[in-house]
Amino acid sequence: MPQPSTIPGAPRAGWWCRHWRWAMPLSVLAALLVVAALLWLGLSQWSRWSRSSEPYQEAMRRARCSIELVAVLGEPIQDGFLPTGSMQRSAGGGGSSDFVVSLSGPRGTAELYLEAHREKGRWDYPLLYVITGQDEAIDLTALDDAEAAGVCALQDCREQGHCPLPGGRWGS
Repeated sequence: MPQPSTIPGAPRAGWWCRHWRWAMPLSVLAALLVVAALLWLGLSQWSRWSRSSEPYQEAMRRARCSIELVAVLGEPIQDGFLPTGSMQRSAGGGGSSDFVVSLSGPRGTAELYLEAHREKGRWDYPLLYVITGQDEAIDLTALDDAEAAGVCALQDCREQGHCPLPGGRWGS
């Protein structure tokens, strides 16, 4: 004679007691996915925020305009996804920025080191250099940062016909 599935008059087991074997792992997995998504969101926001900062933009402009660096890495020079470092701003237009950025090109990789200070709304770059994969240091600092902001040595060299164009072609 078949037995009844439940004892008449006994309280029925709750949902958790009946489904915990699949609900527990699913809950843990969902929590891990939420933590991973929040971590990814935070890192991508930091990357976007730091990459749009004025010191970062100026450092990348100087790197891409450096004749020596383009000769070592080739073109185009790409920056890595996640720069490391910090950026602080203070009242009155002051602040500081320290970044380490991975660079890569068709011929190799390098690390860009940036230290910048802002006073009275103007950035100064006392430390700005690149260490290539062959442990060669390439200095990107300038005697006058305001003057260097408008100059691209690589473009000037190409216009004079002394440097190759992107892709290794020489100008006419």
